[in-house]
Amino acid sequence: MMLMMVIFAVIFAGGLYAIRVPAVQADLDVLLGNNFVAGSDDGSGHLAHIVFIMFTLTSPLLLAGVLSMGLSAWRWFQRQA
Repeated sequence: MMLMMVIFAVIFAGGLYAIRVPAVQADLDVLLGNNFVAGSDDGSGHLAHIVFIMFTLTSPLLLAGVLSMGLSAWRWFQRQA
């Protein structure tokens, strides 16, 4: 149960971060049919947009790796005792 809470907390934290990225806000405006006005593109949100996409794609793999390593370490310590 605690693991589920941690997973959902990380997912929602990533969503909160995404809402603050201007490029994601523009994508959501277009998706929801809101009036989208293209502002000046100074490139300030592109790095954050790329980081968010990479986090979204790699977070399940990283979480699986951490859980696997944790269980392996736990089993190793149990065998030593």
